[in-house]
Amino acid sequence: MKVIFGTTNKRKIEDLLNIITNNNLDIEVLTLEDINWDEGEIEENGKSLEENSLIKAEAIYNFCLNHNLSYPIITDDSGLFVESLNGEPGIYTARYADEERKKDPNAPKHECVNKLLRNLKGNSNREAEYLCVVTLMYPNHEYIQQTAITKGTIAEEIVEPIKKPYFYSVFKLENSSKTFNHLSSEELKNTYRYVALDKIVKLLIKKDKTLVKK
Repeated sequence: MKVIFGTTNKRKIEDLLNIITNNNLDIEVLTLEDINWDEGEIEENGKSLEENSLIKAEAIYNFCLNHNLSYPIITDDSGLFVESLNGEPGIYTARYADEERKKDPNAPKHECVNKLLRNLKGNSNREAEYLCVVTLMYPNHEYIQQTAITKGTIAEEIVEPIKKPYFYSVFKLENSSKTFNHLSSEELKNTYRYVALDKIVKLLIKKDKTLVKK
């Protein structure tokens, strides 16, 4: 079976490929590049991760209809939700400091992290969670969504190295002093996006047991 994964993010693609390999599945992953996607960036104007994940799936579904492609589609949307900031940055995680960077072209790429720490300054409640919603849309337009959460806290300061995803430099796993940017590949398999993708793959297997290689 071929499935379309609506992303160009190498880390996400690697996660899905690892899950497929670990389950010994006969699934080929096609990215947006593989299907010659030429529609540009999909506007995520939903009010929740569920809506944004579905918006992506719908856009790719319509593209497939127009290009005679008929494969299951997988899309995801993730966000960091900080309790004491009423859920910020939430659905705006990827663009949390866009306005600040427009006003100051010299602001660092990780200005979103600086903004978060400024907003949390002096706040003793630093509880947060990473949430991922994955959508699986079938060629008949039916879809299923799966969610996974990783709970944690926001560090008092940035823990080097700073790299994408930038919030990983301040998000500490629950009951741990280790920030996400210091987690190993194996440890990341127990976190929000990997778990949500794994749930979706399990649903594919349940629907078609022939996907498991003999």
